[in-house]
Amino acid sequence: MSAPVAPEFGLGKSLVYSAILIALFLGVAELGVRGWAYYAREDAERWDAATGTFVLVPGEHRAGGNVARINSQGFVGRELERDGPDLWRIATIGDSCTYGGGNETDTYPAALDALLAAREAPGRRYEVVNAGISGLNSELALRRLRSRVLPLAPDVVTIYIGWNDLMKFDPLSQSAATRWSGLARVLDKLWLVKGLRKLIFFYVRPTLRPPRTGPESRTGRFASFRPGVYEANVRAMLAAVREHGAQPVLVTLPTVVRPEMSLEDVRRAGVVFPYFPSAYGVGDLLDLVGAYNRTLRRLGTEEQVPVIDLARHFEAQPDVRPYFWDTMHTNPAGRERIAAAILADLDRLDLLGP
Repeated sequence: MSAPVAPEFGLGKSLVYSAILIALFLGVAELGVRGWAYYAREDAERWDAATGTFVLVPGEHRAGGNVARINSQGFVGRELERDGPDLWRIATIGDSCTYGGGNETDTYPAALDALLAAREAPGRRYEVVNAGISGLNSELALRRLRSRVLPLAPDVVTIYIGWNDLMKFDPLSQSAATRWSGLARVLDKLWLVKGLRKLIFFYVRPTLRPPRTGPESRTGRFASFRPGVYEANVRAMLAAVREHGAQPVLVTLPTVVRPEMSLEDVRRAGVVFPYFPSAYGVGDLLDLVGAYNRTLRRLGTEEQVPVIDLARHFEAQPDVRPYFWDTMHTNPAGRERIAAAILADLDRLDLLGP
């Protein structure tokens, strides 16, 4: 009696089974990274499935030398003021540039609140609500605005958002529909891909080659770029604020990056570049930032919404390096300057109460 013959798999079946195993492995890895990002990455924030965005966890949270203080309603800083006809509430929606140190002192909303406190008088109270959360992009900010910010019935809502769209989303996925834009958008939503991009482009790439500087750093690929997905999200934010009877105000994105920067200047200023292959040069990065700011200015004109142009405000300074920690995050001096600029524009626009 002959021995049984072991079954043999053809090339086709082997490829199918290999693909299944790889897909299962990647799926498990995606779930692991997503779970970490949602629930373990930051003590002060958690993913909220009901609203589809991140929320802040009330309490005091220590990370390194920083202490974040979140009030009982899930906003940065002290408890909110009691509602009343004498209260003029300004809500600031944004990302880490707004969240700052996550407390009642190390943020530009806190600095703005302190400036407005000097204007309080009988029959008039001011409150600035810091609704920022680190890591928010325009889509997540739109959901936070609708679910948590607008129920506060603010009188004015400043919208300072865009850096996470600019830095973490491939421009191919943000532009108008192209042959590959759909696939690029799917990849942008995968946390495993986000993690790999940060590993490769934030940690590994700078050790292999430096960013381009000088005239050759501008390729022109972003000269006419239009971030369509970002634009749609911001336009939806404007509509949502108006539907609730509040006044939206757009804020452009200031940066420490300047066209004349040398490689040493880039390093000293802590400039970080986007998490994708392109825009790894001073000129291209400035063109990309310019594209987002053009979008905000155009939306201001089309939607007849005030624009606080922080980008041009900082560009007018002889040297902006004393105001920034890195590409986009401001230090205490920068936060004070932002607060003063916002106050001056709100005053000029007659948006500090009737």
